Amino acid sequence: MKKTLAFVVLALVAALSFAANSEKDFYFKISDDAESIIITGFKNNLKAYDIPAAIEDVPVSAVETEFLGFSDVKEISLSLPEGLKNFSLTQIYSGKPLSHITINGLPSSLERCNIKAAALFKDSQTQFFIKLKGTLDNLPNLKKLVITDVEFEHKVITVKKEWAQRGNYSDGLDYDFCGSNIEEIVFEEGCLFIGGCRGCKNLRKASIPSTATTIGGRGFIFCTSLSELVIPEFLGHINCIDSYMVSADEVFRETALPIKTQVRLRKMGYSGSFGTE
Repeated sequence: MKKTLAFVVLALVAALSFAANSEKDFYFKISDDAESIIITGFKNNLKAYDIPAAIEDVPVSAVETEFLGFSDVKEISLSLPEGLKNFSLTQIYSGKPLSHITINGLPSSLERCNIKAAALFKDSQTQFFIKLKGTLDNLPNLKKLVITDVEFEHKVITVKKEWAQRGNYSDGLDYDFCGSNIEEIVFEEGCLFIGGCRGCKNLRKASIPSTATTIGGRGFIFCTSLSELVIPEFLGHINCIDSYMVSADEVFRETALPIKTQVRLRKMGYSGSFGTE
């Protein structure tokens, strides 16, 4: 009997620990179509925010906030509910972050994701102000994914073909992992536009699909550990395009690619620099 009671108490404590926060812990607004709630900020200097799936039976569809944390809370945990469609968290425009933030995975319902950590205050890729747990493998509805200067728990990334169909100078790519700690990136067959890895200093390996036509999104510039580029044997040519602050002839600048790979890229049409020249 005592063991049963103890088990029930522990179960209740666990359930309460993971219960969604009250609406009093958030700033929020009604969406333009009056169909859902958008979380715009966090209140009450808490260590954990479990975002509710609904507030007063109105679904929460988005989190859109610039959030640096709280001066008296060093570690903050964010949990996102299933049903959430848009998630945007920015640390980079209003000053140095006050807290380290851990995001406990992305829900499978997500359609757009934009996480921008404070790169301006990051000393190296050993110090990140946002950590993302979980993988990106189960996001069937995702259309745009920008996660920059973030610490990934899982460091091997697969770019889905649905994310890599469009790219241009003004908007970049529909995905971006700039400045993150990823170690390997695989572009799925069907991807047309590849890149989006500027300054990923831990990136060692990238695999290009036979469908790739263009390198953009600032390419692989400053990926100083990139020493293995897997290129399909029958991929004959690839275009390099200008991106914001990075010209087409710099997308492989300051990489560690071997001479054999550099020769192959030259034959495919890349005329820019490698290494630090």
